[in-house]
Amino acid sequence: MKIKNLRVILLLVCETTLAGPMQSVPLIQDAVSQYINTNLAPGGKYEIGGAQIDPRLQLPQCEQPLQVFTQSGEIKPGRNTVGVRCQGEKGWTIYSMVSVRSFKDVLVLNRSLQRSDVIRAEYLSAETRDIGLLQQGYLTELDDVVDKQAVRNIPAGSVLSKLHVTELTLVKRGERVNIQSGKAGVMISAVGTAMADGAKGQKINVKNLSSQRVIQATVVDSGQVSVYF
Repeated sequence: MKIKNLRVILLLVCETTLAGPMQSVPLIQDAVSQYINTNLAPGGKYEIGGAQIDPRLQLPQCEQPLQVFTQSGEIKPGRNTVGVRCQGEKGWTIYSMVSVRSFKDVLVLNRSLQRSDVIRAEYLSAETRDIGLLQQGYLTELDDVVDKQAVRNIPAGSVLSKLHVTELTLVKRGERVNIQSGKAGVMISAVGTAMADGAKGQKINVKNLSSQRVIQATVVDSGQVSVYF
């Protein structure tokens, strides 16, 4: 990966005598490039930009390997301040601004959805987007969203996120449900009324119509809940 148009903003140069050999600017550039390549996740799609190191920059040649660093210890999408440090006898430190755009294929709605609509695979397209411009929680895998339902109205063209979807409601409030209870080898069935909506794996209150007791049960399927002892 080649860094385009990287420009260094010189923030600090330690006081040194400039007599003697000068540090090679291309070597500084190479050190920054290598650091960025090493600290970006492999296999990603990136666009790296910044500004070019001024070739007139004159620094004493460093007797030690150049140290490249960031305050956070990593390169992230967005603007990054990258430092280059010489810890030789005539030490110096300079900083550059490097911008990184990271692109991923994310799930985008190709039709609008209403609240509680079930999301189908044909409603979705994969589009490459700059993830630095997206809110956290964007979705990339069909399995994370297909056959789930929208929590609110979502316009076409939206990038789907975890905040847009929830598990499918299998039991609705006021609906009659089959209650299975007991323990391994001994199961009892009863009829009850759900007192709240529920998705698979969710615990809701259910009224047993025989005993009139309100119990907490786990939704296991459409119209079916269970209580295990």
